[in-house]
Amino acid sequence: MKLLIDIGNTATKIACSDNESFYFLGRLFNKDISEKTLLEFLNIEKVDSIYLSSVAPHIQKKVEAIVKKKYGVNPISISTRVETNIKIKIDNRHELGVDLLCDLEAAYQEYGPKTVVVDFGTATKILFIDDQGVFKSCAIFLGYEKSKSILASSTELLPDVKNKLIKPISECHNTIDVIDSSAYYSQLFSVKGIIEEYEKEVGYTLKRVLTGGNAKDFIGILGRDNYDEYLLLKGLLILSERKE
Repeated sequence: MKLLIDIGNTATKIACSDNESFYFLGRLFNKDISEKTLLEFLNIEKVDSIYLSSVAPHIQKKVEAIVKKKYGVNPISISTRVETNIKIKIDNRHELGVDLLCDLEAAYQEYGPKTVVVDFGTATKILFIDDQGVFKSCAIFLGYEKSKSILASSTELLPDVKNKLIKPISECHNTIDVIDSSAYYSQLFSVKGIIEEYEKEVGYTLKRVLTGGNAKDFIGILGRDNYDEYLLLKGLLILSERKE
């Protein structure tokens, strides 16, 4: 059995694969990670290999120590040097986060060229795969939930707002509704606008693949969209096979 661990800025997701099937095991906020909480997800008796995608080195060290202690296997961290099917044409390949590399590899294999991946995480990332299957451009900006927490922490009078039912802007009559709806529509129209700009510049329509912790709030409203909750972990599985 192969263990797959994606360590993001906010949360860690865990899956496994027996080379025939993919199984999602769970998601844990990084602030809650301890040996006790992590082991609750790791109900697999035998693991032969462990692969990680990480953008949080301090959490990675903690997770690696826990899984190595349980299974006696040294975790392998996927790097941007790994061989990929998708072509990467950016100024410095090593500036590309391994999380985005996993997204791109899985998206290209499952959805092909003329695709944008919208990863709604701590930051929102829009990854453009052109008609030749080449990644050479992306957009990155503040994520949906993070934008609200930064607004609250940077001002004295505005509250920290958690997700609730989004109201139309014209029906927001109090501070909490205004902040939540404004953050939501700002995120939505930023994503829509950037995708439309890509399509205008390249001259063809693009498939949309939505993923990430905040993606569920935007499913079905971007047009031609596909929701793939485990896209990054699927990409990690694909890239792990290149390491063996």
